[in-house]
Amino acid sequence: MKRAETVIAGLLVLFSLIMLREARQLPIWSVIGPGPGFLPFWLVVGVGICAATIFVQSLRVSRVVDEPFVPQGAWRPLLVAFLPMVAIIAMLRYLGIYIGGAIYLAGYMWLVGRHRWQYVVFVSVLIPVVLFFLFEKWFFLLLPKGIFLERLLYGE
Repeated sequence: MKRAETVIAGLLVLFSLIMLREARQLPIWSVIGPGPGFLPFWLVVGVGICAATIFVQSLRVSRVVDEPFVPQGAWRPLLVAFLPMVAIIAMLRYLGIYIGGAIYLAGYMWLVGRHRWQYVVFVSVLIPVVLFFLFEKWFFLLLPKGIFLERLLYGE
């Protein structure tokens, strides 16, 4: 398990360095406030710091554990979260970030969290609406809206 932790943390550090270089190509700050590179830059910095911390800790710890990286029985919950995410990403062109996120959130809350339908509807509508105004109106960061939302917002 220690080896897997070290490898994954090292890969995350490498990935964050690559993404940091990409995020720096967008303006982080503009005259009117945060630019399109503000959020990606700080997210990557956070991931990089956490990954570097885990990497260093995994090298300093002398314990060797023979347990597997993913214990038996943990694959099912992992796939329940991961496979619908892959499906939503595959449908991104049609659904967009906001509708796709709402569908994913609603499905996860309903099927995995077993929340009441009132909470599912409230949260899965509220969060994408708040994120829409945050990214599109405040940060002026245009995210993929998908064919359906584009038609709804702008007509065609």
